[in-house]
Amino acid sequence: MAEPLLDLGRDSRGVYTLTIRRPKVRNALNGEAFRQMRDACATVALDPAARVLVLAGEGKSFSAGGDFESLQELLDGDRKHAVEEFENANAGVLALSRLEVPTIAAIHGDAYGGGAAVALSTDFRVMSDAARLGFVFARLGISGADTGASWWLTRLVGVSRALEILNFGRVFDAKEALAAGLVTEAVPAAEFDAAVAAFVDRVLERAPLALRANKRAVLDQHDRTLEEHLDLEAQLQADCILSADFREGLDAVRNKRTPDFRGK
Repeated sequence: MAEPLLDLGRDSRGVYTLTIRRPKVRNALNGEAFRQMRDACATVALDPAARVLVLAGEGKSFSAGGDFESLQELLDGDRKHAVEEFENANAGVLALSRLEVPTIAAIHGDAYGGGAAVALSTDFRVMSDAARLGFVFARLGISGADTGASWWLTRLVGVSRALEILNFGRVFDAKEALAAGLVTEAVPAAEFDAAVAAFVDRVLERAPLALRANKRAVLDQHDRTLEEHLDLEAQLQADCILSADFREGLDAVRNKRTPDFRGK
């Protein structure tokens, strides 16, 4: 049985926390870590009561990126092996990014390379001012075409800016990452845990079906024509309009109370 490198927990509210637990190597990611990420996401996807997933790291770092031992194995191996390992990593990133529930990266410490890319594959990122976000692939002589980094950066900051970040190995502090649009919130380290908890609470206040519909509408819209996108919106909104959550929302507004959304 493989060593557990990631830990998946769930609370009574349907809040999942997926923690990378390799603090001795700054939560570096290897093939097994990505396999466990994929399996953990599959567990969340099968839970109809899931509300949100928080991705975190144990110890001082969020994730230092690729595990050096694994990178050495890739260097010593052949091209077929390298492609297979990258495809395995991609499956983990894809599983995370395709979850229907909102996902939040809790970046309490440094996130570099593949660790930064994994953080970008979540929907929201809360970053401590004690952390740094670094896309340092080129400094090692490798491409930033890695675990989705080039995909997410292009969509977040545009083509020219993404090329600048990847080609020159840009490292951002929390304030710079927020200004660039790479993270959702930048908070003082002393307030970090409270800020993540508050962000989760904000998500839980919203209707789960509506949040899932928003995510499905936003993702991959560039692959659809306007007509196809409008058709998808019609289907998604019809599901929400006919839900118990919408009935609850309307009643709460009319009676000036806080809604109690149940995801039904």
